[in-house]
Formats: sequence, C-alpha cells, structure tokens
Amino acid sequence: MIAAQRKRAKSKRGCDWVPSSCQKVVVLILATANLLVCFATFSYLQQFWEDAPHSHPEEQEFSHIDFSKLYDVPPGHAAQDPTRAMEATEDAAHKPTRSDSPVDASDSLEVQALNTVDSARDGAVPSRPKMCPICGNKVVGPLPTSLKGQAQSCDWKESPNAFLSDTVGITGPTRLEEAKEMCVQFGPACGGVTCARPAQGVNEASACSCRASKDPRVSPTKEVSYIKDCKFEVNNCEEEIAKMASHSPFAKDLHGTPIVILAHNREAELRSCLGSLLAMPEVALFRLHVSLDDPAAFTMMEGCVKREAAAHKKHIDIWKATAQVADPAQHNQETLKWFQTNTGKIAHHYWQVFERAFMEEMFERVIFVEEDLLFSPDFLALFRSTAGLLDKDPSLWCISAWNDFGFKGTAVDPCRLHRTTYFPGLGFLLTRKAWLQIRQDWPTAPTMGWDYWMRVEFRTADKECIIPEVSRSHHAAAKGSSVSSAKQLRLFEAMAFADTPSTCDAVEPCSHFGNVSYLLSEEYESWMRSTVERAPRIDSSELRARPGVKPKTLPRMLHVVPFQRELFNGIAEASGLMPRNTKGSIPADLRSEHYGAMAGKLMSQGLPLLLVDRRSSRGYLQKTEQLRFGPDFEVIAGSKGLSCDEVCQRRGSTCDKMQLYFLNDCNLLRKHFECEAGCAHQVGKELPVYVPDEFQPTYRQCLLTFISPMSCDAKHASTSRLCACKIMTTILPSGDPNTGIAGTAGIAISDNSGQRVTRPDPHLQKGARKR
Repeated sequence: MIAAQRKRAKSKRGCDWVPSSCQKVVVLILATANLLVCFATFSYLQQFWEDAPHSHPEEQEFSHIDFSKLYDVPPGHAAQDPTRAMEATEDAAHKPTRSDSPVDASDSLEVQALNTVDSARDGAVPSRPKMCPICGNKVVGPLPTSLKGQAQSCDWKESPNAFLSDTVGITGPTRLEEAKEMCVQFGPACGGVTCARPAQGVNEASACSCRASKDPRVSPTKEVSYIKDCKFEVNNCEEEIAKMASHSPFAKDLHGTPIVILAHNREAELRSCLGSLLAMPEVALFRLHVSLDDPAAFTMMEGCVKREAAAHKKHIDIWKATAQVADPAQHNQETLKWFQTNTGKIAHHYWQVFERAFMEEMFERVIFVEEDLLFSPDFLALFRSTAGLLDKDPSLWCISAWNDFGFKGTAVDPCRLHRTTYFPGLGFLLTRKAWLQIRQDWPTAPTMGWDYWMRVEFRTADKECIIPEVSRSHHAAAKGSSVSSAKQLRLFEAMAFADTPSTCDAVEPCSHFGNVSYLLSEEYESWMRSTVERAPRIDSSELRARPGVKPKTLPRMLHVVPFQRELFNGIAEASGLMPRNTKGSIPADLRSEHYGAMAGKLMSQGLPLLLVDRRSSRGYLQKTEQLRFGPDFEVIAGSKGLSCDEVCQRRGSTCDKMQLYFLNDCNLLRKHFECEAGCAHQVGKELPVYVPDEFQPTYRQCLLTFISPMSCDAKHASTSRLCACKIMTTILPSGDPNTGIAGTAGIAISDNSGQRVTRPDPHLQKGARKR
C-alpha cells in the first residue's frame, strides 16, 4: 500500500497523466467543430467578397468622405445647391462657343469651360444665387479682421441628463455663462457646454466645460448639456456683395490661371483631391493640370485623371516629370544617394513643375496643390479675393490656404488673414516674378526638403505669404511623406478646416474676404505695433501648468506674451499652438509667424494671445522687453571642425550660446563665408555653419536651423561654425592658423586703445555671390 501511494505521488509530480478514452473523444469532437466553423466562415467571406462591387483597396480609406457636406450652407445663409450650379455650368459648356475658329479636340472641354465663363459674363448663363457674406468692408481689431462679429448671435438648447463628448481646450470646471462665452470664442470647434450637475440658477452651474460634439449622450451622472446654435443676421445680400466688390481693388477673377496637382502613385487620394476641386462652380475659371512623377504608376494615375475629367466634363492636362539626372562628375556620392530618397524625389518634382509652369508655359501665377489634399468651399475664393495684393505689395510672394498653427479652438475667425515669413505650402499660389528670383538660389540638394529650403529663401529675401487663420486646405491622407505616425495623424485631425460657403461665382469679381487692405505691409505693421503697445502682458512662465495653483482670471481681451524661442515648447500647448498628445509629432519650429509674432489662445480661459519673440528683428516689444545682440560680443568665423568654445578660447575669449541665436541668419552667414551653394535648413547643435567638406551633400552651403537649440561646445568635422565671442582687447591676424579662426573680416573688434575698428571683408573683395 505504501508502495502504491509513492507510485501515485511520483506520477503526479512527473505529470504522467493519461486522458481517458471518453476525454479523447470529446477533444476530437471540439476540434472537428472548430474546423467546420472556420471553413464556413471562410466560405461566407469569400461569397461576400465575390458579391461585393470590386474597388481598389485605397478607395476604402476615402469611401466615408461626403464632399457635399463641405458645401452645406450654415444657419443664416441663403440656400444654394452647388451641385445644380455646377450642372448648370457643365451643361452650358456644351453650348457653341462664341469663336468660329477651329478648336483642337484634345482641348475642347477646357476651351468650352473657359468660354462658358465668357458667356456668363455676357448674360447667356444666369448667375447662381448669392451667399450672404460674413466678411465685410470694415476692419476691426486688435488683430485685424473683416469678420462682421456684431452680427453673430447664439441660442442654447438645453439637454438634461446628457453629456457632450470631446472637451475643447484645457480649461477646468467653470461657471455656465463663462463656459458659454468661451464656447462662442472657440467658434466651430465648440459644439456646446456640459455641466457636472443640473443648473437651478446660473450661480449653481459652476462645473461646466466646453465640448466639441453637438450630439448629446445619456449621462449616468445626470449631467446637463447646452448645445450651441449660432446664426448670422442677414441683410440685403445682393446689395452688400455689389458694394464689397466695388471697394475691392485687390480682387481678381484669375481667369485661365492654372491649378497644378502634384501626384505620385496614390489613386484614391488623387480622385478625392480632384473631386474636392471639381465640386466648386468657380473651378470653371481655372485650367487644371496633374503632374505625375512615378513611371510605374503612370497608367493607373492617368486612368484616374481621365475618368474624373469625363465625369465632370472638364479637361485636365497631364504632365509627366522625369527622374533626376545624376552626374558623378558634378555630384559626390552622398548627393547621388540623396537623389534617390523620397525627399530628393519630391524636391526634384517640385523643381520640374515650377520650371515648366513658369519658364516653359510662361504662366504669370499658378496654384500648386498635392494629391492628398481636400479643400474648403471657399478655397478658390481665397486666391481670387487676395491675388491683387501680390501685384501691389512687393514684400509678398505667395498666398497659401494652409495655416500650420490653425488648430481647432485656436483658429476660429473665418475672415481673418495673416502675413507670415514661414512658407506654409499645402495649397499655395506663387507668381512667376517670385520664381525668377527663387530659381537663382535653388540648391542641388535641399537635404531637409524643398519646403524648408523655401522657408530659408523667403526669410533671406525678406518676403512673406498670406495665410488664413482657419485653413482652406486639409491633409486627408493617413499615410504619406508628411504622415508617418499616429501622433502626426492626430495633429492633422486637430486642424481647423473652414466650411464657409463661397460668396463668389464664375462671373463677377470676388471679394469673399471683404476688405483685405490691412494685409499691405505698412498697414499690417501699423496694426501690429499698435496692438503690442496697448495690450496687457502675460509672463510666459505663467502659461506653464503648476499643480495645485489655480491661474488668475484675466480680463477678457487680447494679451501679449513676450517669449524666447528656446522656451517655446514649454508654453505651446497652453497657448493653443500644440494640441494635447501631439508633442514630438512634427519639428518644434515657430510656424505661421510674422517676424516672431504668432496668434494663439490661452486655452485655460479662451482668451486671444499674441506671442512675440523677444529677439524679433522688428522690435515690436518695449526696449526693456527685447533681447539684442550684446554690444560686448563680436562675430567670428571659425575654422573647420572647431566648436565655438574652442574658437573663442584660442582668442582668449568666451562664447555665449544666447548670442548665437542672433547669428542664425543667411544674410549674416554670407558676410563671413562664401556660401557658394546658397543657404539651407538643417538640424544640429553646431549650427549655424558653413560646409567646406567636398564629400558632403551640403558642400559649400551655409546651414542654419529652424529647430535646433544653440550650443557653444558642439562641433562637426565637416563644418566651420559662426561664433559669438566676447570682445578682446588685442588684434589678432586674420586667418592665423594658431588661433583656429578663419578670419574676422567684416566684424567689429577692439584695438589696444579700446577703440572699435572694422576690417574690410576679403570675401566680398574676392567677388563672393551677393543676393
């Protein structure tokens, strides 16, 4: 008996359990049943797939997009069916043209569309019903806008025992009336207010917050919600539009202006982009071109273009870009490798499109878009309302539909337009005059992207773009060169996207944005200086969240926030310039800025902000608030491979990284280096620099940065740094190899007597390239 117990114990310890015959049968039955279920499921899915209409996989990504909703008329506007208007335009396109001359068959639809516009002007085609404008002739501030704000009124529908999803802003609980006021200021980004407990009186509704949704849901905690319904009072629309048009010297109909869509190999995105454009009646004024750069996808993409052209009875011309021609005799190995990157291919595609549009076709102005963009109903009205500004103001080079800082809750004014030194891209109008200057400096290898290089060029030439506060283009794709992570997708989803119907047609001048004269350089500067001078200040440190410390309530007016570039990341979210949970999704540069000034919003209280860089070259702030290059520092061009600490130490001096921010400028770099290949953006703590290393793709470029912090101790074996050293009291020979200094030409130093002297600039004497 003892032996049997030991045997059983040993069997348990060794896991020598043997299933019975009955258990084996049960397992076999279950396995067979699972196999039958899997087979039946597979057969059902196969039959479902065969019965379903076949489409490309990419189509599913955009199958939910309903372009008709982009053109819904908001409350208070006269009703208008854009589909009917488009059909009327398309039907008219089949009428005989006024010209008796032969028409080439390949261009017949385009010619008919353009003649439709001419016929409409002669009264052959009735104009479509007018939309009531929300932008007027009066410009109001403190940040200038033509929005007729006094006409707006909001009603609130109470929904008991319900909550609205998606909190807007980062504010804590507040009183009902304050939450409603903030919700109105947030504009379309706020759909209503939810309070934590029912309100028996205004004073009792003290735990309320702004919400994005307008769809109430059952609340398990008996919350109460108030759904916002804002209307615009309307007067005589026809009379008002006619009056606006007569006072709009900057409006142009842009008849015959090309729209060029740059596309690669994404058929579904291209189809959506074309559909978004062709849904606008005003597109009859424009010529459409699609430029393709992927030979492997030419057949597929051409088929997509032809189908859309036939469906909308609109001729669309197709261009085909050729690959970059690599020349080992002119380009080093690193440059040849860069040509094969996506960044290199995109930059080359843009170069070819710019060259064809402006140098071969000789177009005076062109609108450029990309295949993964969608557009607001008044996308074309933006360009038509403002194109004349580029003729009047030489400091303007482009108009863009995109605002890099146009986030929901921050960008709320559909009429306000800004000036920016930061080239935005993503749907922009560029002139031939601007391209003639830009092309002279276009580098062989804009290694950080063509758009970042354009930003350097705009700032170097002291030029700006016009942008809307609320974007009129929208990045729709969930994948691509600009979207490679969930955070980036979340960032683009946080962008405000205008749904304002256009008040323009294809017949009369367009003044959709009302009085835009405030965008002229002198007037805009006057507005900015007046606003900064009068507005109360908020210290940037007060914007950072402090646990347990309730922020003080501020007057409900615009506040100015003086800040420093290197501290911007710490205040971006509180200022409405970085949505929550998107940190690190894109480079942390100052976007949509006007010489260091950016419009934001204090999200905790819904107050408008104007952030102003203390180093701004325009000197908007009071002198006591500004930072300027130290009078006891000098600019030194270092030798290859040395840090600024080493350059300054060899002079018996010291470097100050805070002074290096003033040297991050192409024009200053050109005073101290040849910069034979121009200037470009790069990242790295050793910037700004010159690249004398012939094995680098940036050989002979001067590099600055929009992103990286400054450092005195950083260095790179291939570059020569531009440094800020404390002024010494003795003169050192220019280019002395023992000092590690390439030369102090063109800089101020001190002689033995303490007098400031300036040496001539040998680079300029050698005939270095000037702008």
